[in-house]
Amino acid sequence: MTVYIIVYSLILFFIAAAVITLSIIWVRTQRAKLNERAKQLATIESSEQLFAEIFGNAESASFIIVEANTYAPVYISQSSSAFFGVTAQKLRLDLTAIGDAVGKKSWRSFVNKYKEWDGSGVFSFDFNYGDGKRAIVQTARTTHEGKNYDAFLIYDITEQTEEMKELRESLDKALGEAAGKLTFLSSMSHEIRTPMNGVMGMMELARKNINNPKKAGEYLARAGDLSGFLLSIINDILDISKLESGKMLLYNTPFNIFAFADKIRNMFNGMVTGKGINFKVETIDFTTPYFMSDEMRLTQVVTNFISNANKFTPAGGSISVTFKQLDTIGGNAQILIRVRDTGKGIAPENIRKIMKPFEQEEASTAHNYGGTGLGLALCDQIVQLMGGNIVVDSELGKGTDFSVFLSLPFAEGAEEDADEAPQESEANGEFAYNGCRILLAEDNEVNAEIAMEILSDEGAVVTHAKDGQEAVDFYTNQPENSFDLILLDIHMPKLNGREAAKAIRASGKGDAKSVAIIALSADAFVEDIKLSKQAGMDGHVSKPVDFDELRITAGKVLSKKKAGR
Repeated sequence: MTVYIIVYSLILFFIAAAVITLSIIWVRTQRAKLNERAKQLATIESSEQLFAEIFGNAESASFIIVEANTYAPVYISQSSSAFFGVTAQKLRLDLTAIGDAVGKKSWRSFVNKYKEWDGSGVFSFDFNYGDGKRAIVQTARTTHEGKNYDAFLIYDITEQTEEMKELRESLDKALGEAAGKLTFLSSMSHEIRTPMNGVMGMMELARKNINNPKKAGEYLARAGDLSGFLLSIINDILDISKLESGKMLLYNTPFNIFAFADKIRNMFNGMVTGKGINFKVETIDFTTPYFMSDEMRLTQVVTNFISNANKFTPAGGSISVTFKQLDTIGGNAQILIRVRDTGKGIAPENIRKIMKPFEQEEASTAHNYGGTGLGLALCDQIVQLMGGNIVVDSELGKGTDFSVFLSLPFAEGAEEDADEAPQESEANGEFAYNGCRILLAEDNEVNAEIAMEILSDEGAVVTHAKDGQEAVDFYTNQPENSFDLILLDIHMPKLNGREAAKAIRASGKGDAKSVAIIALSADAFVEDIKLSKQAGMDGHVSKPVDFDELRITAGKVLSKKKAGR
């Protein structure tokens, strides 16, 4: 009996020991599993942190790992839910739920391409999703413990796609403009060389006929006409350059709309009617004649339209110019300026084209009708600078209507200023240089020689200074009132013209504030004229110098000085 008890006790002991041992082994196994799971969770958490650091917490990227053979999800980043608009739990159960988010068509296309992939390199696929968004998926394959895994990185490229689109559009535009400018430069080469060749040819003919004054005079007159045309081409090119660089400024002053209309009529009446074209200029419904605007630029716009109309309107046709006050809004007059013609008209598809710099309606336009193709583009940009707009209405074979709509401020007190202005005859046609003592500052020997010869022939007594400093020295070292008029080139060594003018005004001599000073400069823009006036100059004449214009300007300036204004 005792033996049985002992044997039974031993059996129970071994069973208990086995149970304890197995329990210890189980606990250790579970602990190892828990540790491994903790490590996995830590790894996942670390991965999420790394993923968030790289792509941020924005809903713009997703990272998914699947077992390559079964497509079973192994890892899905937290951002995937927000990216696709599908819960992470649903994605873990069924990845095809992505198809609902991106669209069945994109999903099927992706699946087909993915199945064709052999696992080498990186597989890329881009697709549309959401509301007009675009994304790209990049996939790489790796092997771990004998199994293949595919890692998918999906990220939003909507912004980059838009930027690339804008860059492509900008590039296409730049290439188009470059091609247009190359074509333009080729055309300008012809346009500039043709009158230049004419000028040189006429000068040569005048030289050969020096003993025949009548013929020589005819050749020189034609050379002068060609020079004027060449200058107009250069001015158009420079104006376009100023506008495109944003450096053109407006010089708004009071002007009389009725006088402006009369000026336009006088400028074109003979030319247009001489072609057998009926020409009419009218003003309608104006409550006052005085407005504020840049009259020179406004003249440039209107004369361009009329010149264009005259070019394309045959004999027997008509051109009408209308100035009309439409309404008054907020203290400004709403003005319409319309130029109508019965010429050849413009094809609808070419209306926008003619308003672009460096372009004409057709390649044959310049050849058949002349011109640079810059005039209308200049008009459009000048009117925009004035805050207005141009409307073009045209029909092939029936004519064209250019309408300019502007909002111009009324000019208060302009009528009184007009009454005080010197009479034109007083300062214009009757002025002569007889006995006028002129200090001329010009560093270019040829320009100085031409100016001195012409001014001396007209009765002036000219003293020549070779730079700005020498001009100041001549003036300050001579007695008071030694010079009636000082002509200063702007670009000179030592002191430029504006610096010289300031030095003369600040010299302290008795006539320093009253002596007449006029700029002679190739700087021909409104802002250049403003700078000259700010430097203390009384007038500004652009180069190439029109000596009739210089005489008129000198007469006006000296007349004002004489009147004490």
